Amino acid sequence: MRFLYISIISFFVLNLSHAQELPTIKSYMENKDSTLHDSFIYGLENGIEWLNEYSYTKHGVQIYCKPNDLVLSAKQLKKFIDEEITAENTFYDKYQDAPLLGLALRNAYISHFPCN
Repeated sequence: MRFLYISIISFFVLNLSHAQELPTIKSYMENKDSTLHDSFIYGLENGIEWLNEYSYTKHGVQIYCKPNDLVLSAKQLKKFIDEEITAENTFYDKYQDAPLLGLALRNAYISHFPCN
């Protein structure tokens, strides 16, 4: 399980380190009613889905169990992120200047689509 968490963190750090400017929690919250970060959020969703598939294929462990035929809109993804930020507001307030949208979306997926 520890390897899984290290893999997840490494995946995000390696992939996101090539971006020029990543949206912070603060930037997201200030612009969540616009489409400013929608493409980025879709990219995060895609990356999290690839990671889930890789984790299952390589290690037999799923991070979350979202139905295969479920397609989420940017509005729905933002709702998930908002719920996660609200639920863990102390953490996200402390790190509001950090680019943690990927963490928020991953945690939201784990909450909304738990594996039995």
